[in-house]
Amino acid sequence: MARQESRPLAPDGRLRALAQDTLRLTRAVAAVTTELARRILRYAWPSTAGHRNRAYLRDRLLALPLLAVVAFGALGWAYAGVRGDSAYIRERAAPALVDLADARASLLIAQGEAQRNLDEGRAAELSGLSERYRTRIARATQSLNQVTRSGALTVAEEQELRVVSALVVDYTSWIGRAQGHATDPVLRDADFTYARSMLCSQALAPTTENPYPACPAATGSAATSIVDRVTGLEGRLRARLADRAAWGAGTITAAVIAALAFTLLAAGLWRTMSFLRRRFRIRLSIPLAAAALPLLAVPFLTADALLALDAQHETVPVADALAERTSPKTETVAEERPFAGPDPQAIETLQARIDDGLADGRLAFLDGIAPFVFPAGLTAAAVIAGALHAYRREYLVVTRPGAVA
Repeated sequence: MARQESRPLAPDGRLRALAQDTLRLTRAVAAVTTELARRILRYAWPSTAGHRNRAYLRDRLLALPLLAVVAFGALGWAYAGVRGDSAYIRERAAPALVDLADARASLLIAQGEAQRNLDEGRAAELSGLSERYRTRIARATQSLNQVTRSGALTVAEEQELRVVSALVVDYTSWIGRAQGHATDPVLRDADFTYARSMLCSQALAPTTENPYPACPAATGSAATSIVDRVTGLEGRLRARLADRAAWGAGTITAAVIAALAFTLLAAGLWRTMSFLRRRFRIRLSIPLAAAALPLLAVPFLTADALLALDAQHETVPVADALAERTSPKTETVAEERPFAGPDPQAIETLQARIDDGLADGRLAFLDGIAPFVFPAGLTAAAVIAGALHAYRREYLVVTRPGAVA
């Protein structure tokens, strides 16, 4: 018997076979989806006309508890995620961004103060550097320590922040050396130039109009200075904040599932109580009414989640302003003129905007309720199942020959 050799399909043949396989797969998926939808509709929305009492109660016993678990499970997951994102932004990310911006501005103000003091020569050697320099260095160190304790950074970022803190200590030691050589212009300028290179990769010379200039941050392998590293940390933290503030695919999917499940659950409970009133002469089913009570909290939880999402979205541009629009000059003016009114680009003003926005973006009386949403759904499902099982069992006991079953 001659051996038959398999020949590879031509490109047109492969495309035709792929199209046929895709069509068969599409038809199979459509058939499965249609059957699944039919079964779900049967259990979620059965008709009472011509339906036996026992079969109707059996369908309700399966459908309603399942819908309660799905609805409250999806809502609880989405609501806990939104609340968790708000808490992360309010308690970790936003304070860390404020502290990073304050540390960066304080270091640049201290740099300008050190240069102004060292230019005075012997006076700097005798009286030391100004109070503003010492205050700003201490403030920058404290801000960096607060960022480390904030919990907003990853392990690698915390390690990088420790490097920044060590560089700040080294920077102040070189400024101290420059102060010790205040009367020797050559040594003083050498020490100060090295200290300035540690702080900024591209330092700008101060002017009369702006004695505390901000230095542009370098990127890539050249980003080795203190300001470069702090700016890089700000960028990664802002990206993480924006990701937390955005509508995630999981949150949207859970919200859609919860909305559909709650609609079917509410309608199913109403139709079931109507069925019990017509067929069983039960005016009001106390267990089913009690199981429906958690549904009253759904509008409040939904409103709270929407408020929180809106507040999170409003936080993103403010966080960008903290990193991009704050400057040492603005902070100095705000420090020298505390009663001149809040500057919209001052760190303190931006911090207040974030705090106020996140505080207004939630219903305070719902704080701490997120972990109990899903257990409430499980409890409601158990009450519904127990009540319908009791009704069905009672019906099977009292039914008579010839009665409608």
